[in-house]
Amino acid sequence: MTAMAKSSVLWGVMAGFTLGASVAMAQVFPPRQPQPIPTPVPVQPQLQPQPGQFGQPGAMPGQPPMPQAGGPPGSLTKTIPFPMILGDPTKSFIQLGNMRSPFDTNFSLGRGLAGRIALEKYSHEAGNGQKSYIHITGVSNPPVITTEGAELRLQFVFPVIQFKTYYRDYSGEGDSALTDLVAEKVIVDLFITPTIDQRRYPTYHSVRLAVIGSVKEAEKCTYFFDVIFPVNICKATVEYFKQLQPSLENGLREILLQPQTRMQFDQQVAQFIRAELLSKAGVNPMSPAQIEILDAEFRGTEYTVSYRPR
Repeated sequence: MTAMAKSSVLWGVMAGFTLGASVAMAQVFPPRQPQPIPTPVPVQPQLQPQPGQFGQPGAMPGQPPMPQAGGPPGSLTKTIPFPMILGDPTKSFIQLGNMRSPFDTNFSLGRGLAGRIALEKYSHEAGNGQKSYIHITGVSNPPVITTEGAELRLQFVFPVIQFKTYYRDYSGEGDSALTDLVAEKVIVDLFITPTIDQRRYPTYHSVRLAVIGSVKEAEKCTYFFDVIFPVNICKATVEYFKQLQPSLENGLREILLQPQTRMQFDQQVAQFIRAELLSKAGVNPMSPAQIEILDAEFRGTEYTVSYRPR
């Protein structure tokens, strides 16, 4: 073999080794492939939970419910209108009367708020020395209850108040000697301002009243006895009604503000509040469980309380 042929063979062998090395390197280190450019993903705005979503305001799925607003963590909150605290309004009434006794007049407004008022009969003396007597009878409807600011208004309407008249004595003759009169649609307005006591239970601290109405004029008002001695029964009845108005107002107010009346009311209200709050907590009110009042206030005439059973 000539020198030129040997040289060609040598270069061929070297080229083969070089190509083989390149292939080996290509297998160990593959060439980097071009990567696709990522597409931007739009960011969705995070919506704030609306009140009432997920059962409670501000609650999110999977999270424990937040404590109710208006009370410390772990407490319960309840609002009770003051009319419900007073009691069943259909059982409230004012009854006027003094035929048998001055203490026939009585009233009931709710839990422990009851009593009797002394309303005397009316005596009118004529010029002949004889007397005419006027008595009163009437029962109100259950009150219409409304709220006026921080006061609760109980409006009692009397469809008819009768003024029973007698002349000289209580015989049949004395009964028929004079005309009976009436007052229609007389209104007793009673305003109560609620508050809370030292134990944070609901009670009241002021009462004011007003009696509105008038006596209806009779067809015949003036009667003559012994020929020349007149009795104007209409005038006498109007005068009597004017005396009754402050007597009824003051009598109701004094009884409602008596310590004994307040104590009876507070005791019965405390029992009612305990039963209501335990029932809301799912506890049987007949059990010995008690309640711990953490905070309480009146918002207008609504009692709002934060508490814990214990």
